[in-house]
Amino acid sequence: MSLAGYLSEYSLAEIFHFVQEGNKTGLLSLVPENTLGRSFSSGYYLAFEGGRIMSVTDAAGAKHQSLLDLMQQRRWLSVEQVVGLRTRIASLDRPLGTYLKSIDVVNAEQLTLVFNSQVIAATCKLFEIHNGKFKFDPQAPLSYGEMTGLSQTANEVALLGLRMLKDWSGLTAKLPAPEFGLQRLSTSPGLRLDAQEANVWNLALGELSIAKIAEKLGLEIARVQQIGFRLSAIGLVHEVTIEPSQPLIGLQEAPPVCVGGGNANVPVSASFLSNLMGFLKKKG
Repeated sequence: MSLAGYLSEYSLAEIFHFVQEGNKTGLLSLVPENTLGRSFSSGYYLAFEGGRIMSVTDAAGAKHQSLLDLMQQRRWLSVEQVVGLRTRIASLDRPLGTYLKSIDVVNAEQLTLVFNSQVIAATCKLFEIHNGKFKFDPQAPLSYGEMTGLSQTANEVALLGLRMLKDWSGLTAKLPAPEFGLQRLSTSPGLRLDAQEANVWNLALGELSIAKIAEKLGLEIARVQQIGFRLSAIGLVHEVTIEPSQPLIGLQEAPPVCVGGGNANVPVSASFLSNLMGFLKKKG
């Protein structure tokens, strides 16, 4: 089943989490708001297999070189090799990088270098897009010609993308409020967190508000809000309401014992006190 909507409703990180949690295979199309009304050919295509990102391409071709072009530019492939591969690329039954490695044209180190620049770095930049349309199509054909054969989980890439994000204005409405708290959803994050993320994770026990966590860690509240959002977007924590602390109730002074019908203004007679003292002496 396909999923479509607007990035103003679902952030890219939340979409990535959906893809990984569902172990999805398919093509995610992104059309930024400034290109709406043109066509999906003006956007980006991200290919996933089993919840892992495999490739990303700029459909317009202006900002993103094809994998073959990039290898030729780095002089890993000759012009003749590129021409020959273009005629066979549509019939590949495995990623292009895997095929080239199997015939000793490229090595693992080269493929890692290309994957990090061609896929990871390019995808992280897409997290700057906060308005536009998206569509995840599990039936769309995937192009092996743009794949190195390497992959990374959607949540890992989402975490990297949000760490690199400089302008958070487009996500302001999605940030957890300072008076809300964070509660872990598992006993272990399962991902490599940076130092600040790990510190917030350790305090995400549903007991302290965002503001209190910021105070305890010596961080700005906005910084903890951002960390809270990225941990929440990839399913590590969720927001909780923090109950206001109840004031301590001290021991109340016992009310005075009154005689005379409970009226403290009624005087006590001397005979009553004499009889009371005599009674107490007999009891002793």
